Amino acid sequence: MMDAVLPRFGGARDERGVVVMNGGRVYDAGIVLTPDGATVVRDLTRNFGYRGDGRHWLQNYRWMGPPTPVAGRTAVVAVNLGKGYAHWLLEEFPRWLSLRGDDAENVIAHDRAPFIGEVCALAGFKQRVVSATRHGHWVCETLVIPPVVEVGSERTVTTLKEFARGCGVPVSALGEKLYITRENATRRRVSNEAELWTRLAARGFVKLRLEELTWREQAAAFAAARVVVSPHGAGLANVVFCREGTRVVEFFNREYVNPCFERWARAARLDYRAVVPAGEGAVGTERRANREDITVEVPAVVAAISDDGV
Repeated sequence: MMDAVLPRFGGARDERGVVVMNGGRVYDAGIVLTPDGATVVRDLTRNFGYRGDGRHWLQNYRWMGPPTPVAGRTAVVAVNLGKGYAHWLLEEFPRWLSLRGDDAENVIAHDRAPFIGEVCALAGFKQRVVSATRHGHWVCETLVIPPVVEVGSERTVTTLKEFARGCGVPVSALGEKLYITRENATRRRVSNEAELWTRLAARGFVKLRLEELTWREQAAAFAAARVVVSPHGAGLANVVFCREGTRVVEFFNREYVNPCFERWARAARLDYRAVVPAGEGAVGTERRANREDITVEVPAVVAAISDDGV
């Protein structure tokens, strides 16, 4: 299997950047293939599948099942990791929002998480959903491909804020100081959270378990916040709903520091602060370390929220 960009096989973008490909194929979570199934179209595919040498993992994949035909016009909005909240909200959902009613009658998308059903119902989407599944393979009579969302896109922040306002997101009664806990998570918990929470509670923070809130309640909470403190985690995708100038303090373990939410916070014009334990050498970016618990440097977090009287 080869790897190429759009001009190599024809096709054209309209003024929105939407591409229409007759007989186009989709594999797995939104990997766009040429009609013969032999080439990954890299500029139409979210690049999480690309390795350090620039090659997509599918180029070395030994077996793909036969494709399922999909009649009519089918849009692909699915992205890799789109079954999780952050990637869905920030990268997949905006692609769906960019479609016009007459673009497609089908859409290849993730649809199994409860939050997806809640938000899509608010959006009033009418397309028939073809559920994006692992190793799913489809050949579409006409494939419609909206642009891939760039991480930290100011345009996407504006789109999501406008969508939330249009849904009538309520005014939150949770206060302006939020701590996002992962105490019910199965990974990346905060090992010394009791110590941290003692300090934050004394400063008037409210602890939120985002999994217990509806999507509208989450958006409302972040929209009302003046300061948000959180370990690295998907719930920080909600920073796109914060008002300009909100302080966001995100903390990590040193073995895995991912700047994605910093980029979204900068795009939303927030006051972002990262807290990383001191150490020698460069911080880590190994994805496997993303599962490890975090021991937070409590004084550093307190300093990050206190230097202007928060």
